Amino acid sequence: MDEDLFSERNEFNFESKLIRNDDKNIYNRLRSIVDDASFVMEITDLLPNLALIANERCGSWYIDCTKKKAYSAYFKSTDGHMHIWDFNIRRNNLHLIPILMKHNGGIIVDSTRKGKRIPDALSKTIPIWCCTVNRAVARYRGYSNNNECWDVEFHSLPSTVSRSEHAQIEAKIDGFVEKLLDSGVDMETVSKELKKPLRPIWYTPKSYDTLISSPPDFDADDIDFCPVICLSASEAVEAGYQLRAGYLYVQGSGDDQEAWAMGLTPNMLWKHRDEILTSSGECEGNVKNIVLLYKSKKLEEETNEKNYAFIKPTTLAIGNSAKCNKPPHCWEVFDYVINCSNSEEEVPIENDHYLYLPIPEGKKGQIIFGSSIQKAIDFVRDPILKNKKILVQCSTGKDHSVGILLAILIYYFDLDGQLLKDKSARVVDKKLVQHQLVKIISHWEKASPSRVTLKRLNTFFMSHLKLS
Repeated sequence: MDEDLFSERNEFNFESKLIRNDDKNIYNRLRSIVDDASFVMEITDLLPNLALIANERCGSWYIDCTKKKAYSAYFKSTDGHMHIWDFNIRRNNLHLIPILMKHNGGIIVDSTRKGKRIPDALSKTIPIWCCTVNRAVARYRGYSNNNECWDVEFHSLPSTVSRSEHAQIEAKIDGFVEKLLDSGVDMETVSKELKKPLRPIWYTPKSYDTLISSPPDFDADDIDFCPVICLSASEAVEAGYQLRAGYLYVQGSGDDQEAWAMGLTPNMLWKHRDEILTSSGECEGNVKNIVLLYKSKKLEEETNEKNYAFIKPTTLAIGNSAKCNKPPHCWEVFDYVINCSNSEEEVPIENDHYLYLPIPEGKKGQIIFGSSIQKAIDFVRDPILKNKKILVQCSTGKDHSVGILLAILIYYFDLDGQLLKDKSARVVDKKLVQHQLVKIISHWEKASPSRVTLKRLNTFFMSHLKLS
């Protein structure tokens, strides 16, 4: 082999290796996020009336929380993957409908890594959601399929979704509608809230010049749909990274935060942006200091999110381990508390109104979770009969606390939230479990129990009641 060619190839391989290492560098990641976020914020300035929504968790990085208030949603990319398209009942995102109606539309922010211009969550999952909700409402209202006043078409982006894939997805929509209507979702409320059919629209950094020169007017009187803007924050670059002045741009930097963020959160980034990004060499140390500061002083990030929610019409509530949900502050609202968190910060409290269930993460946690269900059910028996306010909380309010609350709801209440008079005559099946879970999600959109948690719950009821 020619020596110059061999040397050139080795140099290329060496540089490629450096770039692959640098794309995990937190400075490069954060500079890339800040760069992409400037595009997102300009688009929101162009369309100021639309609700700004972060598709968790990646989308949150691209919204400067010091300048804009953002709502939260969770549309999974996997629900848009080829041949496994789905409408996720557990992640139904129906809490967005009143938000979208209030603001005459919304901008949902997300990003994707190399190889794609738009993430599957924006190109397919959200369009599936829009069409399924539109058709479900049309079916509930008794509209005919050719009703010109209500759009029931499946809309996708031809440059991203082939016409073959479009047809395959569309063939599944009616099945998704049946699943939604049969899930226990309060369709009367959904129907009342949805004033216009939802319509997905897609923007990327390539759309910038067109948007600046001719911004759309979604407030016009002749707009007969509610725009759901699917905004892909990152610029699509070859190989997924690009050398820029002072840093390596990494497409979709906000993705997979466990691999690079070192405990930093989007709120921490935007509140301490200048301090964090003083220089490439100091960035990692700055991040560690800020994360340590938040941890050591137990500073809670200031958000507009709820720390708990009541599952109406019951007196049961679900929450996370925010300061207000811990003694002594919790007693200002609640009469009884079940704490499912397991951390060094949690201290068992000797109080007849407080039950501590230290449920760790992982396999060991699932065994303890299974053995904790009966304890929780027994603990709330008298308080429920006395109509006392009861909080079930864990560190995030997403998994174990949801599982415990779900067990309590199934054991003591019917689907209308009324106390069961005869538990022995009741049959617990998977449909009942799903309906009660949907009820929790409708009040607390963060609820996302794992499949293992739900399996343990089913196992418990199999041994106590008839589960079909």
